[in-house]
Amino acid sequence: MNNILKIIFILLIFIGTLYSSNTINLTEKEKEFLKNNSPIRVQNEMNWPPFNFNEDGIPKGFSVDYMNLLAKKLGVELEYITGPSWDEFMQMLQEDKLDAIINISKNKERKKSIAFTSIYHTAANAIYVKKGNEELNTLEKLKDKVLVMPKGFFAQKALEKYYPQIKQILVKDSLEALKYLSLGKADATIGKKNVLDYIITQNNISGILPTNYIDDNRMVSLIRVGVAKEKVILRDIIEKAQKSVSDKELLELKRKWFGTRDIERFTLKNFLNVDELSYISQKRVFNVCTREDLLPIEFVEDGKNRGIVIDILEKISNFTNMKFNYINVTSFNEASYFLKSGKCDIISTVTNENELNSFSFNTNSYLNFKLAIITQKNQPVVSSLNTILDKTVAVRDDSDLIPLLQTLNPNINILKSKNHRSTLDKVASGEAYFALEPLPIASYYISKFAMKNLYISRYTNLLYSVNMSVTKRDLELINIINKSLNMITEKEYMDTIDKWSTISFETIFDFTYFWEIVITLTLFITIFSYRHYILDKLNRDLKKANEVIEKKTIELAKQKMLFETLYYKSADGVILITNGIFTDCNESILKILKLNKNEIINSTLEDISPILQPNNHFSKELVHVYIEKTLKDGVIDFEWVLTDGTHKNIWTEIVLTAIEIENKKVIHAVIRDITNRKILEQKLEDLNLNLEKRVEEEIKKNEINTQQLIQQNRLAQMGEMISMIAHQWRQPLSAIAATTNNLVLKMIIDDNLDRKYFEKELKLITNYSQYLSSTIDDFRNFFKSDKEKVEFELKDIIEKSISIIKTSMESNEIKIDENIEDEIYLYSYPSELQQVILNILKNAEDALCERKGKNRKIFISTLKEKNKVVISILDNGGGIDKNIIDKIFDPYFSTKNKKDGTGLGLYMSKIIINEHCKGSLKVSNYQNGALFSIELPYKES
Repeated sequence: MNNILKIIFILLIFIGTLYSSNTINLTEKEKEFLKNNSPIRVQNEMNWPPFNFNEDGIPKGFSVDYMNLLAKKLGVELEYITGPSWDEFMQMLQEDKLDAIINISKNKERKKSIAFTSIYHTAANAIYVKKGNEELNTLEKLKDKVLVMPKGFFAQKALEKYYPQIKQILVKDSLEALKYLSLGKADATIGKKNVLDYIITQNNISGILPTNYIDDNRMVSLIRVGVAKEKVILRDIIEKAQKSVSDKELLELKRKWFGTRDIERFTLKNFLNVDELSYISQKRVFNVCTREDLLPIEFVEDGKNRGIVIDILEKISNFTNMKFNYINVTSFNEASYFLKSGKCDIISTVTNENELNSFSFNTNSYLNFKLAIITQKNQPVVSSLNTILDKTVAVRDDSDLIPLLQTLNPNINILKSKNHRSTLDKVASGEAYFALEPLPIASYYISKFAMKNLYISRYTNLLYSVNMSVTKRDLELINIINKSLNMITEKEYMDTIDKWSTISFETIFDFTYFWEIVITLTLFITIFSYRHYILDKLNRDLKKANEVIEKKTIELAKQKMLFETLYYKSADGVILITNGIFTDCNESILKILKLNKNEIINSTLEDISPILQPNNHFSKELVHVYIEKTLKDGVIDFEWVLTDGTHKNIWTEIVLTAIEIENKKVIHAVIRDITNRKILEQKLEDLNLNLEKRVEEEIKKNEINTQQLIQQNRLAQMGEMISMIAHQWRQPLSAIAATTNNLVLKMIIDDNLDRKYFEKELKLITNYSQYLSSTIDDFRNFFKSDKEKVEFELKDIIEKSISIIKTSMESNEIKIDENIEDEIYLYSYPSELQQVILNILKNAEDALCERKGKNRKIFISTLKEKNKVVISILDNGGGIDKNIIDKIFDPYFSTKNKKDGTGLGLYMSKIIINEHCKGSLKVSNYQNGALFSIELPYKES
């Protein structure tokens, strides 16, 4: 049953393929472009065979057939424009009189105005001369000679840039150039060999022959399709079509125009220049690093080097007389080391061009294979690589596919292996779901080692490209190898690859299940017929459903009318916001803002707001925060200042609600004018805060230096100090009054006073008075400014600070625990340090008073270290909000009400400790409270 289900799936894929093999996934925008711009206008040259020419009014050539194939896959018509010269075609492309040039090479100048597709063909240029001038076989020998060249061609522009000393006569096309050459009006011409050979043959031009290929990689034409920069979308469409062209389709086109009769090779004499022939003659034997286990690319079997690369090296040896000595290596790193150290002259297989760039040159890619997706046969056919990126993949540990796969899916599970055999074994055993391997390697191992449960499920657009590499000191050698690789025809490459490849994509189908397929096909036809019956029935049901939908639509229309009535007639302003932009509004908002609808639509909340809100935050930032919070939480409300059409600020109350309209996120904003309410609130606040505001205004008028700020902070604490004095004095004053009353009553009641009793009561009054005097001294010392540093004992300052605030703490049921070391003497400002300690203690008291419950504590400790003393003040008041903890030392920042704090206390504390006392003041949350740490410099006496 499982086999039947698999075959049904394969059959569905196969049938779908019959109808969709030529389909390309275009976006809606791309489809619309093709619809509006059909037919696509492309250039047809008069005389550039076999790539692009016109014969008897019919466009022909390799590039024409290639473009026709792309058009067929895209389902679009082409219009070939014939007649203009190359330069005229280039001008037409910029003037939008032409959509694409179908055979063009990229250079720096063209990149400014043209968007290029991927390369679809590579063509080398050759030198052609009149018979008798065969010695003109290099660009060096053409210096001070006259070349005739088609104007604007890639080779013409390259010669103009790189060889300005060669004189040029510019003509319309290649045919005219060859005619000029045959008449002796020029010494040579340069062009694609297959192009010029074709023209010479077709036009019976005699006395012209090739002498050599151009020995300059900068003049190798990489042929692409080009469109105007303004039509990048067309370039993207063509590139998608290019990716759908199979290797077989492209090979058939190349064989049609270049391969029906192999282009005659140059002789060895013309193929290499004199210096290169001399280099080979002197060196003779070249050491080649080859892998001994890269089957079937290159490997060792029965003591012999074999494989695709070895066969290609033998072809190079046959027509260059180079002798190759193979040095077998087990890894790429070993080959790289041998090349760098000089033990090898050549690495025959390099699959990552960037791996050796620091010390070597890489040849052009001479083998390019699409990577195939390998899975077990019992797995479904893979539709694309993206659909299985969540599966485990087996990859060689040195493969450059690893970073690529991680880019496609950062969470992909990669199972690393040592070699290709191990990679496929992991898929065969089920450890990995799939592997990515080039066809020759996959087919060789599957066939060689009878991995019958594996098959090639799908090809990808990823390429496995092979280069050779030589050291940078061997420039002659890299040129020789590149020329040699160009001498091998595509047919020879394909024959070599086919020799070592044993299976293909068709192995997806297992014909051992032939009868099951027949049965399945019958079942499929039955299912299809039943499906047709079901669809008819569904159509009838759909008609009934449409009638119901029509009734619902009428109801929705009524609800819509009701909504619109509420929307447009509401007393509050209503605005609809999409992606931050106002898309609709009611009449009330127009009255509130004194604007017309055109001024509101397509604007934003920021546009109708002042730059800063009353809280000194930028409107732009707050708008973004509120919209994000609305989309997250669903609904929020806040007060906001808007600017009306008369540039007057108005206070509003805004409620934002996230809703959906036509499956789009929309924010429904209700805006109410609260300006009058805010004016009344402001007047009340002005009355309550008038005195404090006047003080603040006076403070702002003057430039305050650091010492004045310290004094201001002390004045700001005056109210708290007086409160503390009241707490300190309340008990002794009550005691003095009680004692005095006792004495008066005693005198009234008893004429004979007991002297000892009287002295005892007077002593109590004296003690209470001395306590009050001591309290006055403590507070007076606190407010005394330090002018100079003095030496003092730290314990004394801390205890004085605690004594000032102790009564207030006790009245609020706050316990102070101490762990203070004796005999720590500091040289600093004692009054300022006392101010800091009191400030922190008072803040701790405020925090603890806000906390409900008992067991309120403050812990003060000192710790003497090598070069510093640390005073720690810790409370259990719940700590400081992490959102504001970094701001508490900022000037005028306060968590208290304006009437309870100036925001200068901790700011000045930081100034005193960090700048005056050369220490540091820090804060952090510790356990269930705030921990203030004062670090002061300390030296042993």
